[in-house]
Amino acid sequence: MTSHPTSPPQADQAVRPSAVPLYVGGGALSMLGNASIGIVLPWLVIATTGDLSTTALVATAAGIAAVPASLLGGRLADRFGARRVAVAADLGSALAVAGLAVVDATVGLTVGWFVALGVLGALFDVPGMSARQALLADVARVGGRRVDVVASAYQTAFSLSFLVGPAMAGLLLAHLDPVDVVWVTAACSATAGLLTWCVPVANPSVAGADPLPGGGWGALRRDPRLGATLVIAFAATFVTAPLLSVVLPGHFADLGEPGSYGATVSAFAVGTIVGSILFAVLSRRSRLLAYVVGIGAMTTGMVGIAGLGGVLVVGGAMAVMGVGSGLYGPVWNVFVAEQVPSEVRARVLGVINALALVAGPLGLGALTLLLTVADLGVAAVATAAVWVCVGVFAILNPHARAVAGDGQDGEHADDR
Repeated sequence: MTSHPTSPPQADQAVRPSAVPLYVGGGALSMLGNASIGIVLPWLVIATTGDLSTTALVATAAGIAAVPASLLGGRLADRFGARRVAVAADLGSALAVAGLAVVDATVGLTVGWFVALGVLGALFDVPGMSARQALLADVARVGGRRVDVVASAYQTAFSLSFLVGPAMAGLLLAHLDPVDVVWVTAACSATAGLLTWCVPVANPSVAGADPLPGGGWGALRRDPRLGATLVIAFAATFVTAPLLSVVLPGHFADLGEPGSYGATVSAFAVGTIVGSILFAVLSRRSRLLAYVVGIGAMTTGMVGIAGLGGVLVVGGAMAVMGVGSGLYGPVWNVFVAEQVPSEVRARVLGVINALALVAGPLGLGALTLLLTVADLGVAAVATAAVWVCVGVFAILNPHARAVAGDGQDGEHADDR
């Protein structure tokens, strides 16, 4: 694939310093709303229906809907402009969430309404994330900042929102009716859309002929670096979904410390914040260094979790794993921003995000089968073993390492 490094603004194009804070702020609020509704919606379903199976039904329906939505969202972003799709996604998500409160106040919430509005929200969430990621290169160029700096700031804000969102939702649920909390999460998404609309971009619409046959799928087939990264992204979700949904909850339930599960997840979130800040430091020297340290930290964390030790051991391993994730995320975002042609960038992201959505249920299914013949300890070791193999691949495969190649905007650029 032809290299498309992100260049600084042209001489006749004024630098707009507001681009980066508006972009980062919009992304943070969008994630804050999504993280919050992830707690509020199940709580509201249980409070309304009293049926745990309904909660699972809503989550399953939303997960299925998100896969084709991710593919379609990428195509729409490349056709009509990533900013427009990101804004539409945030506003659509806000309307879907607010719909819960409106329906509750008028005809009353039922299982059908929960499924319909849950699916509607899923149709916007993942496409919005892909579109916002696709904006990064343009924001860096217009804002007069290195792509590395913007990627680090975006990852830091994203991770902070992931940490604060559930805690905020839990605090509000302790003092307010769940329906009232719905309005807060809807306001987060709506404000995110307004901030993103104010982001100045050089190319609000990038409609035109594809530089590569096949669009996003064609780019993935032709660029071995994207193929290698797809393997890593798929495996990461394949492993972390059963880890977070089954292995850790089951382990702390066996220890009689169910509350410790939340603490370890929070440790992971804190680790991602540390990792994203560390990326800004390491990338000045070498993105490859940040990449290697990130993969190494994720692998070390997975091995540490496999022993299923006490809270401090598992929590520490989760924090280390989070640091690795916080380092790897910006490396990937910088690569997409600099090397993937803008005409297919959102579609590439849409395909990768869609396949990651599929990987989670597959990982859960594989672990379920394993648990029919083995105990939780064996399942934890097997999960770690899968990731160790992926970590070795990520370090030794030259195409995977090439994702972290320092471009002309890397170590030789100024450190604005």
